[in-house]
Amino acid sequence: MVSKGMIKDAKMPTILSGSSVCQGCLGGKTVQRTFPSNLNKRQYDPFELLHIDTCGPLEVDSLGGSKYLILIVDEGSGCMKGFSLRAKSDSEECIKKYIMAVQTQFNYKVKFVRHDGAREFTANLLKAFYDDQGIEQQVTVLYAHQTNGMAERAIRTIVTIGNSMLHYAIAGQVFLG
Repeated sequence: MVSKGMIKDAKMPTILSGSSVCQGCLGGKTVQRTFPSNLNKRQYDPFELLHIDTCGPLEVDSLGGSKYLILIVDEGSGCMKGFSLRAKSDSEECIKKYIMAVQTQFNYKVKFVRHDGAREFTANLLKAFYDDQGIEQQVTVLYAHQTNGMAERAIRTIVTIGNSMLHYAIAGQVFLG
């Protein structure tokens, strides 16, 4: 409309050099300010650092009665393991079993666990387990999701893919968990 003179005293949006997208479109679609990436980021061995996060309660319980999802993401390999849970308190057992399985089956030592400090991750029994295994907890800053970005982004991707598949199949969220 601006280019055809239909609107007076209006300017065309500027386009970024080398891009066909205008700055206004980019700004309008931005979810949150980008977090500067750390180019000097440490490289971890497989299963040395695990990112853990939960999702839920889901809008609808799954067929198995699950209300929550927990996702464990390995920084070193990108390997992900998800569990559906009836209650957040069930996450403690899932985390213990997963860590023991990794250390037994793959002969890797888990050294760090990064999470958002939620109650299910800081329970006394889980803290004692971490202490016994020599695992250091890295609690991220509240409301700074980018500090546990691997788990946060993985959950968002999985839920989006799951919802897309359910929408395509014309199925309800009861099948998500």
